[in-house]
Amino acid sequence: MLQERRDKFLKENSLKEIEKIARGHSAFIYLVENSKGKKLVLKIERDDSPRVDFVEKESTHLEKANLAGIGPKFISSDKECRCILREFVDGIHLSDFIFSNPSKKDLKKVIDSVLEQARKMDEIGLDHGQLAGRGRNILVTKDLKPVIIDFEKASQNRKCGNLNQLKSFLFMNPNSTIAKKVKEILGKDYSFPDSFI
Repeated sequence: MLQERRDKFLKENSLKEIEKIARGHSAFIYLVENSKGKKLVLKIERDDSPRVDFVEKESTHLEKANLAGIGPKFISSDKECRCILREFVDGIHLSDFIFSNPSKKDLKKVIDSVLEQARKMDEIGLDHGQLAGRGRNILVTKDLKPVIIDFEKASQNRKCGNLNQLKSFLFMNPNSTIAKKVKEILGKDYSFPDSFI
């Protein structure tokens, strides 16, 4: 049972649960605190999860992303408890950031940074697979650092399309309210840095 697995992992790692912060398709996400008061994120596979090797795959993908300076820092995982512990990112979803009407300078800084991260993931052969949609897998911190999260559906076997997926999501989809908002803020004079073309 999930509760037993969660309690076991918390006890063994001297962690305290603060609150459940999300319910995903295959996992629950908890905000926890270690013995030094540092906040972390605990992701626990649901009992009814359809995923195969959930913990092993996501841990491997996140660790690979970390090597390229991408994603929240991987802390540990436990195959028996079916959970992953990672750094807590205090930020808002990219879509919420865009609709908060940031300045042109701030939006450009965030977009250039996240496009650079997508390019790096393409280079190392790690396809995230869920960078578009509603922009929920990218958090933007108060110091305007975008952090890509949730590597559950990532793959090192698929053809990488991170950069193209993000470019389409942020600029090219004619039906996207996000692309329209980005264009409204940045205007027509925004151009991709040479490395993104």
